[in-house]
Amino acid sequence: MSATIEYVRFETTDPAELTAQRDRLISLLRERYGSDFLGAHLAHCEDGSFLDLLLWASPEAAARAASEMPGDPAAAGFFSLIGEVHEMRHAEILHSTQQ
Repeated sequence: MSATIEYVRFETTDPAELTAQRDRLISLLRERYGSDFLGAHLAHCEDGSFLDLLLWASPEAAARAASEMPGDPAAAGFFSLIGEVHEMRHAEILHSTQQ
């Protein structure tokens, strides 16, 4: 098994509320997926879209969360704020470094 990045680029009309709801989503991911959930970053792109990068312990964990979480009532606050999704992909991490 290798670590996997989940990459999602999307639109929202309420960035402040999305960020507030994301705290709940991250807590849910930690609770539901334990050590399979390794971390996440939310970014605002120059074109106005948003980029969510989630780090998973395996492609199986990433796929499981991607199929379960959007329909989970406990995560509805976050997912209801996502407009058009431009791209969603999973990618195997081949190399990484930390400062």
